[in-house]
Amino acid sequence: MIGILIGLGVSLLFILNSSLRQPIRRIVETHVGGDVLHIELANQVSFLNRAALDKVFNDAPRGTNMLIDASSTDYIDPDILSLIQEFKDKIGPARGISVSLRGFRKKYQLSDEIQFADYSTRDLKDQITPDQVLQILREGNERFYSGNRLSRDLGHQVNATAGEQNPLAVVLSCIDSRVPAELVLDLGIGDIFSVRVAGNVIGNKSLGSIEYGVAVVGVKLVLVLGHTRCGAVTSTVQLMCDHNNASQVTGCSHLDSIVDEIAPCVDEEICNGLSELSEEVKEQFVDDTARRNVYRSVHEITRRSEVVRDLVDAGKIMVVGALYDVKSGKIEFLTDPSTELEYRGAPQA
Repeated sequence: MIGILIGLGVSLLFILNSSLRQPIRRIVETHVGGDVLHIELANQVSFLNRAALDKVFNDAPRGTNMLIDASSTDYIDPDILSLIQEFKDKIGPARGISVSLRGFRKKYQLSDEIQFADYSTRDLKDQITPDQVLQILREGNERFYSGNRLSRDLGHQVNATAGEQNPLAVVLSCIDSRVPAELVLDLGIGDIFSVRVAGNVIGNKSLGSIEYGVAVVGVKLVLVLGHTRCGAVTSTVQLMCDHNNASQVTGCSHLDSIVDEIAPCVDEEICNGLSELSEEVKEQFVDDTARRNVYRSVHEITRRSEVVRDLVDAGKIMVVGALYDVKSGKIEFLTDPSTELEYRGAPQA
């Protein structure tokens, strides 16, 4: 009995220490509609945590969008519940703080309520600039590869976007299963138009989809998203070096249209000596070709589409390239216009 009591006492001390040390997790998230102070409650939230939570509430500046998240919480002390309820209904609004709730169990009589825009809205799309959209995509990828992706209520986004969509960008990406645009850019439902085709090349249908996005819906950015170790680029390099065509080798009569778009980006001089290169150099050659292919697609979009070209010239949209690294998850945004012509003439491998 003495041993059991000692064990219970030690366990209680550990529980109290854990509860006092990390009762809440405070994260500032950048959503498309602005910053949100995300407060994640611990598994057990007792009256001992009141002071810590009250301090977070008091430290929040005016105009804050606050999300109190109880998704991982099994128990909340009634004193804490009354504190949250009072801050949400009275203190927060009086200080200009918008309080949203998520994950509270039915027994607490606090239903989910999201008051901030965690998806793209018409007002946001009308006010935002192409540079700001590009920054949103940059920050989204930074969250993705660093493991700090936003916590999203996808069910709420489905309902909110059911009647209307207001995407901020068109993303032309490859069909590669490792590069889902919404995931690698850490975006939600309704934030982008996703156009996917092998090799992220330009054709009549993909260009028509892009034109619809910029001219009809009014997106502010077109992103051409290529990636390393691209299968379409690798196959094109191999076909060109072997002096074959896709339909002869594969029996697929429609693949040549994709290969023909990528072919101008392949350095024929290096291609002639491909068999003598090491595997590491071959991989780098393919990745460099994929990068030039992105630049080419960016160039071809504005060259072939008058409506896109006019909007770019007017400063209403941007067409930008990017290369996703399948090893690290990081995206290199290719925004330097001086390098856009690398794919033409004698490209550097």
